[in-house]
Amino acid sequence: MTDDHIRLVLWWPQGQTCRYVTALRSTADYYGWTEEFELWRPKTVKTTALGDWCYVPSREARGRASGGKRLRICRSPSKKGTPAGFTNQFTVSNSCRTIDLAELANFTQGDWHWMEDLSGQRVSKEHWAEIYDKATSRRRGGLVTA
Repeated sequence: MTDDHIRLVLWWPQGQTCRYVTALRSTADYYGWTEEFELWRPKTVKTTALGDWCYVPSREARGRASGGKRLRICRSPSKKGTPAGFTNQFTVSNSCRTIDLAELANFTQGDWHWMEDLSGQRVSKEHWAEIYDKATSRRRGGLVTA
C-alpha cells in the first residue's frame, strides 16, 4: 500500500480474519466510506510495560503480497466497458463475502449506478440495496408485528 491508499475495515470479529476494502483515499472520501468504516489498525498481540506489540507486515511485503480482489464502481449507467472518468477501482480482501459488498454499497454516498460483485458481474445500485435488505432482515430475525 502506498500513502495515498487506505484500508477500511468492513468486518473484524475477535480471533477471525479481517474483511477490508483498500482504495485511494480520494475514492473512499468521495463515496463516503471513510465516514462509515473504521480505518484499519493492527491488532495488539501483546501488552507489556514498554507498550503494545503489534504484527505489522513490512512495507515491501504489503505491496507484493497484499492479495485481494480488484473491483470497480461506476457513476455511469452504461455497463459496457469502463467509462473513462466515471469508474473507480478498489480492492477487497479475499475473505470478503457478498454481504460485505452489499454493506459497502449500502453506505456508499453520491451518485453511482453499478458496482461489481465478487465474480465480476456489474450489479446495479438497486439490486445491492435488495441484497442488503434481505441479509439484514435475516440478521434481525425478520419482521415483527406488535
